[in-house]
Amino acid sequence: MAKILEKVVFNQVLDFLTENNLMDNKQSGFKKGHSTESALLSVVEDLRLAKADSKSSILILLDLSAAFDTVNHQILLSTLESLGVAGTVIQWFGSYLSNRSFRVSWRGEVSNLQHLNTGVPQGSVLGPLLFSIYTTSLGSVIQKHGFSYHCYADDTQLFLSFYPDDPSVLARISACLSDISHWMKDHLQLNLTKTEMLEVSTNLTPHHNFSIQIDGATITASKMVKSLGVTIDDQLNFSDHISRTARSCRFALYNIRNIQPFLSEHAAQLLVQALVLSRLDYCNSPSRAPS
Repeated sequence: MAKILEKVVFNQVLDFLTENNLMDNKQSGFKKGHSTESALLSVVEDLRLAKADSKSSILILLDLSAAFDTVNHQILLSTLESLGVAGTVIQWFGSYLSNRSFRVSWRGEVSNLQHLNTGVPQGSVLGPLLFSIYTTSLGSVIQKHGFSYHCYADDTQLFLSFYPDDPSVLARISACLSDISHWMKDHLQLNLTKTEMLEVSTNLTPHHNFSIQIDGATITASKMVKSLGVTIDDQLNFSDHISRTARSCRFALYNIRNIQPFLSEHAAQLLVQALVLSRLDYCNSPSRAPS
């Protein structure tokens, strides 16, 4: 019954936000017709277009710690109100988020009941939508510094394209990350030590080897980063990702072949689909495009 009620509320809130253009159009998570592939392809294509225009780019992948568990309820409710959700509906959301608790069971032992004062329920119908609403204001923080961005759930990719002789780039990166860090202090937990940066240069321009100091952490540009399960290299040719995927698939095929005498044809097909074809098909659009 609770899941049915959540689904009804989900549809009504989503319709309201969509009809009034209140959803972040740079958020691919939890949207019909969107996926990790569409989120990744959007960013990679923009980076390729910049490179074709003789521009370098900086891609930054933000790392969040326990993102869904650290949502501040009061800020979430205030965000909902700012979007026009009010009256009994906002009261319902307040009740939905409050008085939640959990306990842990391990090897027959059960912990004491712990109350949850933050977070949205994971595995729920409404949780992902509420998280998407909660992070809506992050986009304006990023865009204020001239950065573009795209999100998939709690995975945020932001990037800045610039001409190689632009002297303001380092200051703009630092200012943007500083403002993001400040926003995160009230909203979520940003793990700067695991936040990654990639510089994509033109074929005729050397790397700047950027290194940024933020809140005691150092973020240095790498030769490759992993975003949404795909390894992106600084040449945007995905050679490393393709090599790793090929090795993984060959290993899976080798193991399937070894046990094939014990498998029915249908079982072998299922294993190939699950362990080989699924890996080949995952987010393969960016790697198929020309670099």
